[in-house]
Amino acid sequence: MKKLILGIDRFLSVVGIALTAILATGVIISVILRYVFSIAFVQSEELLTMVFVATTFFGAALGLRESEHIAVSNFVSAMPAKPRKVFAVIGQVVIIVVSLVMIYYSYRMIMKVGKVPSPATGIPRGYYYAMIPISFLFTIFYAVVNILKEFIDIPEPVKGYKDDYELGLTNAGGGE
Repeated sequence: MKKLILGIDRFLSVVGIALTAILATGVIISVILRYVFSIAFVQSEELLTMVFVATTFFGAALGLRESEHIAVSNFVSAMPAKPRKVFAVIGQVVIIVVSLVMIYYSYRMIMKVGKVPSPATGIPRGYYYAMIPISFLFTIFYAVVNILKEFIDIPEPVKGYKDDYELGLTNAGGGE
């Protein structure tokens, strides 16, 4: 189980890095072509938009694993351990339910418009929209992992960045 989780962590991290690199490179090239050479490719704009959306969806799944989503935790943090565990599990179950709803409706959307070609590239929209249910499958996986983490030992994710105090943005005491 631990190898599977770490493998998916690594996979999503590599996907995120690759998508971000494609996005950054594509935007730089598009800007140079547009403003230096007065050349604009509508196809590249559409593809870059889809890469940006994919980065967001897959990044959200990885953010769930790394506990990076915004949360109001003052109330839950003040509770004893058992109720805190119950609220943590309830929160993950809500995430699973919302993800299942998103998968259902994205599948319905893909069935309706998936074969329609996109205006600029001509690629069927179903290929673009497939990232939605796939990313929510990863989200469900990580929500289940977070539930299991409440009961069994699961390794923490390896984050690809340093905390603020390690970067020198704040001191370790919490002040600036």
